[in-house]
Amino acid sequence: MFRYPGVSTAPATPPEPSALATAADQMRGRLMAKSLGRLLDQAPGAREVLPHLAALERGLLSHGSTAVDRVPAHWLGRICSQLSSLPLPEDDPPLHDLLKRLMQRLHAQRNDWEPGDLLPTERTVVVTEVSHSEFAAVQEAQATTVFTPRL
Repeated sequence: MFRYPGVSTAPATPPEPSALATAADQMRGRLMAKSLGRLLDQAPGAREVLPHLAALERGLLSHGSTAVDRVPAHWLGRICSQLSSLPLPEDDPPLHDLLKRLMQRLHAQRNDWEPGDLLPTERTVVVTEVSHSEFAAVQEAQATTVFTPRL
């Protein structure tokens, strides 16, 4: 049997599972980004009006489908709301897959909230009742005083 110099005859090693998953995530993300891009292209200026979806589109192109996991928690609701408000074509599986993954993450996030998360103590407003005379005194103290010069 003839051998080429410098060419190994050992069988090729299969790629590692993490590399396959990364390649699959990249491909899945590109398909999602392409579908989202087509949807945003339907209306001129959609990327300016829906900046969260435009950012998601860029994230999908650069990070693959793992971009869904990288969306900041405070943007997640806005992205889901914007995407679900658009007319999604029924024959676009990547777009429906994207919405499904976003909604699953949003649902998981909502299950993890604590009542104290909504009202941090430094931003809590305390309301108390006061008498009319106390209210008038506070209002008078905050009124702007205008000094008139004596002649």
